[in-house]
Amino acid sequence: MNGYNQTPYRLGRRPGKQGPRPLPGNQGRVEKLATGKTDVMTKIKDTNRGTGVTTIKTNDGAQRLKITKDIFTVGTWNVQTLWTTGKLELLRNEMKRFRFDVVGISEVRWTGKGETPRGDFIWSGENTTHMKGVGLLLSTKAKKAMIGYNPISSRLISARFNATPFKITVIHVYAPTSASSEDEIEAFYDNIEKELSRTSKKDLIIITGDWNAKAGSDNTNWENTMGKYGYGDRNERGERLLEFAALHNFYICNTRFQQKPNRKWTWISPNGVHKNMIDLILIQKRWKSSIMNCRTFRSADISSDHSLVLCNIKLRLKQRQIKPQQNHRFEINQLKNQAADISSDHSLVLCNIKLRLKQRQIKPQQNHRFEINQLKNQAKKKLYQEKLNANLQRIIETDSIDEHATKIERAIEEALQTTITTTKRAKNPWISEQTLNLADEKRRVKQIKSTSTQNAKLYKDLCNRVRKSARQDKEKWIQDK
Repeated sequence: MNGYNQTPYRLGRRPGKQGPRPLPGNQGRVEKLATGKTDVMTKIKDTNRGTGVTTIKTNDGAQRLKITKDIFTVGTWNVQTLWTTGKLELLRNEMKRFRFDVVGISEVRWTGKGETPRGDFIWSGENTTHMKGVGLLLSTKAKKAMIGYNPISSRLISARFNATPFKITVIHVYAPTSASSEDEIEAFYDNIEKELSRTSKKDLIIITGDWNAKAGSDNTNWENTMGKYGYGDRNERGERLLEFAALHNFYICNTRFQQKPNRKWTWISPNGVHKNMIDLILIQKRWKSSIMNCRTFRSADISSDHSLVLCNIKLRLKQRQIKPQQNHRFEINQLKNQAADISSDHSLVLCNIKLRLKQRQIKPQQNHRFEINQLKNQAKKKLYQEKLNANLQRIIETDSIDEHATKIERAIEEALQTTITTTKRAKNPWISEQTLNLADEKRRVKQIKSTSTQNAKLYKDLCNRVRKSARQDKEKWIQDK
């Protein structure tokens, strides 16, 4: 995909009727095309309900296995800000309670663009101001399956994933608010359309985000774009969203299934009076029948007036494979055969050069660190210097600066390993149990904060206590380093 960073660090009117939806088969094969042509192969399916594995026997005697229980879970959440000490750690801790693959995050409010050292969060923000900002929180499986990502702007980010039967592109957006001008809205949708034009037509495309638009509950004349289970009334921005979705053959997942009202609305006003469904997940219309569920989870708490939305789609992520080094050579001697004559007055000239291609090695991330403070001990310091001098003397000089630098680095590391001890890095090196307990208490109070003014004040107080406790944890961790 054009414009993607490769890992390790990726309006119009309503459309006419579409053909039959492609039915995904195993190994990337499509059993029924959008043209309506069907495979002539006869298939007999035998499903083991205990394992969820379907054996498909074809008329030529071949067998294929298809896993029927694989679910791709995508979500969207406006967290209002991650520009607070410990907020990302609290988000990670909160999402441990849910099964997810990719969750789009709005209002990140981080500057610049990039990914965290763990590689589980990528973001795109403003250059200098802590405003807007979007990101994607990835599960371990999604992180391994990610092909690349594209931090486009503070309102738009996309990532591409290896999956079966098709690759998946997830685009996350944060739309301008109702106070924005029409020019800003036009520029926002233009940027989405540009990203769609750069996306492979073979990909399954999902768009998540805070659209700041109300699609409403009446789907009259919009049956192909939204279901009949929306929420509230439609506004002008909602009309524009529906036109965009219809033009590009997208469907609003939130409206597909009948839900309780508190599983539909995604935003609530501070006074608890107004509720809207503005955080939406869109999928290509031909994949509409793959949607298993899409709902709001009000129990998820990150001190935001928006709720987490998750959508289950029947798909399978596939870990990106690195091709092994080819162990073959070309038989150049065959060119010496007279049969290779090409009726030319020039003769073939061959030159044999002995070379060896070397596969690039990627160092695994070290999950430990050296306790350098131990070198303050004079005995250990002397032992380290002796080991290091001995290792450096064994180094044979080479013409390659990079190779020589690598040897010196290895000599230093070996001297450290034989002299001082290491400690394993913790995944959350500074967040304390006290802060996590306060976050759990805050989540419980959130469920009852609307019942009384006292509970609302208690929830606000807990938000401040969690923020203060996380800041103190970070300061203490820095001082103890």
